[in-house]
Parts: sequence; structure tokens; C-alpha cells
Amino acid sequence: MTLPPPHPAFPGGAWPAVPQQAAAALLAVLGQLEQTQSMSPTALAKARQPQLELLIDHAFDHVVFWRERLEHAGLSPARRPKTGLDPAEWDRRWANLPILARQEVQEHEVSLRSSRLPPGHGDFVDSMSSGSSGRPVRITRSTLDYLYWQAFQLREHVWRERDLAGKFLSIFRNEQRTDNTENVHLVENQDWGPPTSTVWPTGPSFLLDYRAPIASLVQSISEVEPDYLCTFPSLLLEILRHVREHGLKLPPLREAIAIGEACPPELESLCREVWQAPLSSTYTAAETGPLAFRCREEERWHIQSEKSLVEILDTEGRPCLPGNTGRVIVTPLHNFATPLFRYEIGDLATVGTGPCSCGRTLPILESIAGRARDLLVLPSGELRPPYYGHGAVMEVRSIRQHRVVQTQIDRVTIQLVVSRALKPQEENHIIQSAEQALGGVFTVSLEYVEGIERGPNGKFAEFERQIPLP
Repeated sequence: MTLPPPHPAFPGGAWPAVPQQAAAALLAVLGQLEQTQSMSPTALAKARQPQLELLIDHAFDHVVFWRERLEHAGLSPARRPKTGLDPAEWDRRWANLPILARQEVQEHEVSLRSSRLPPGHGDFVDSMSSGSSGRPVRITRSTLDYLYWQAFQLREHVWRERDLAGKFLSIFRNEQRTDNTENVHLVENQDWGPPTSTVWPTGPSFLLDYRAPIASLVQSISEVEPDYLCTFPSLLLEILRHVREHGLKLPPLREAIAIGEACPPELESLCREVWQAPLSSTYTAAETGPLAFRCREEERWHIQSEKSLVEILDTEGRPCLPGNTGRVIVTPLHNFATPLFRYEIGDLATVGTGPCSCGRTLPILESIAGRARDLLVLPSGELRPPYYGHGAVMEVRSIRQHRVVQTQIDRVTIQLVVSRALKPQEENHIIQSAEQALGGVFTVSLEYVEGIERGPNGKFAEFERQIPLP
């Protein structure tokens, strides 16, 4: 892949370009990632170890929640010799550190937050997971952690060899949209936005609000003629099914990009059948950042080991062997604002085997069990993603778990697991927020439950449709 020169910082320095400060920082990290992606597993673990120990020492000194756990596991600064632990002893002590559950992160939000950040890490930035597991998590990140996240976004563009001069269309909810009477809401921007446009010149990008009939979305795609299209897997699947069912022809596409959910098994083949385009996807979580990217050569998942320490463990807590499926346990390496050690993210993944023909030696996952988002059936018979005002609902902090269930063509029930009884005004807030977000065409009710069971793949489903498709 031949990348364009970065934006020059001043006139007369266009080639070889001297980039601006923000771009220079991203390119510096990206250049190092070009080297580390070919390291042997032993060399990679050795290179990562100092970063992990810095995070541990910071958490011991500045995060109340971790002090006792790290001391008990033998990982506190005082219990580690200055000469370092041999790998076998480190692994033994690391395994003694208890797995961190989502519920613990919810319940200990304050004590998990660092009392301060190291110099150069920037500011505290609040973040919340989307609730795809049914248990939204609030954490705090740092400016530096966000920079690393951006650098890995650039790596994914490079791995996929995207033409940055192309048109990039995203189909998601536009939070800036104010006129909901419009049939289609499409916004054009002059570039792809950060971090890509921070570093390089790019083509235009477009944001298409998904709150429109599928036929209207397809029409907008035909008008924009994008080179790249990014959306939820479930919405992409519905678009492709509509095109095939009606015998339509879409403009040529270089790549479809599915994010935010696990891809249904048929999506990749349908994308090639209907659009003659490859499908890519990323494995990312709001709490941790990028976890795994797919390479073009074999379309398997490479763990982003420079961003997080990722473990795949069986039911006994032991590392899974190649070919076996286990729980995904993640330790982000750069978030000193809310350190998360051995955090169980709620997913299952199957360990792969190397080498990969792409030449990268990063660890491989064969597959990731995830939640394929269901679609809401409107009273008109149209299908749309089930946006129900997640952010407004989760303003009620005593909600520990929730699921939205469409029980009838015009009725939706929100199942709630709560830590205390909700006040009438809180109940009204949830109902009114959901009814408004759902377009005013559904009656919303609440149902209190003791817990929400996992699905067959070990995941929680945030949305369930109990009525058949029209």
C-alpha cells in the first residue's frame, strides 16, 4: 500500500513531509507497530512486559480497588524483585489475579478510577459501553489512551490497503439530526475525519442516518456511490437482502465494513453475491479499544497485542489450546485512568493457529462469538435497528442489566434488573425516552426480572424480537 504524504506542518516541507504534532505522534506509534507485528511471541511478550508493569505499579499506588488484589497475587511493586520475575513465575502470579467481572466494574466505578494520571497522559475522559452484553459499563479513559486507540485505527486502514482518496459512507444514527420528519438524513463532510484526516489528505465522507426505510437507504447508497461503506452487520444484511429480493443493482464498492456486532454467518457470502465486494470487520470494545483485526490474506483475526493483553480461558481458567473456544479476558495496556486487569468482556472466541500467510506473527483467533443485532419491525412493516434511547435509559444508574423485547407489532417491553426499586419518575423517564426514540409508534412497558439468561453462544442479547418478520 502506498500512502500519500501526511499533511505538512508548514509551507516548503511537503515532501518528504514534516507532519504536524498530532500527526507525528500517530505516525510514530504506527511506525513502531509495523515492527512489532512481525515479532516472535516471546519477543513480543518481552517488549510488552515493561508497559504492563508500569500499569500495575500505577494502579497499586493510585487505584484503591487494585491495591489488595495486586498485593495478594504477588504483583505489587514490593513483592516483585528489581531484577524481575522469570516468565514461569510471572505467569503463576498473574493467574492468581482474579478475573474482573462486568458487575464489579459497575459496582466499583469510583474505586476503580485513578486518583491522578501520570505526566503526559492528558485529561480524564468519561466513556460508556454500548450495552451489547446487556450490562453497560462506565469507565474513564485518558487522552493518551485515546491516541493509542487512534493509532490502531490507522493500522487497520493500512492492513486493509484502503484508498484514502475514496468516498467513505457510514450508516449509523446521527446524533446531530434535529428534523425527524425527513425521510432521509445525509450529511457530507470534506474528509474522513480523525484520525485518518489528522494525518493524511482523504476523500469525502458521508453520514447516513439509519432511521429511514431500507429502500430509502439503498437509494441513498446508489446516489453517493461510495468506495467504502461502514455500518452494523445486521443493517448491512437487511440492505443486501432488500437488493437481492428486488433485483436491484448497487454501484461498485471496494469494501463493506461491519462493526459493532458479530457478523451473521451468511453476511460475507451475501456481500460478495450481491455487491461483488469483500467484507471486513473489527473486534473492538468501548472499555478496551481495538482487540483484533482481520487480515486480507486469510480473513482471520489478529489480536492487537500491543494494545491489550488478551487471554482466552476455558471454564477452569486455563489458557485454551488452538481450536478450542473460551472466554475473552482483556487487560488494556494504556488506560491509566481506569486500569482493568483481566477483565471478562463477555465474549467467546476460538484460538487459531499460525503462521498466517500475511506474514504477521500476532496471535490469531479463528472466530469470535458475538451478538448479531436483531431488527425491530415497525407497525408499517418496515425493519430498522432497535434504537430505543439507550443513553437516556441508562441515566438511571440503579439499572444493572436490561433487555428490550418486541412482544407485538406495536408493543415493546423493557426488562430490567435493578439494584433497588425505581421511583415513579424514573420509570416515567425510561418509558417516555424509549417511546420517543422508537418514533412514537410503540407502547412501552417495564418488566422487572431477577436476571437475564445468556443465549446459546454465551452472550446476552440486548434486543429480542418475539414476532416473525412480515
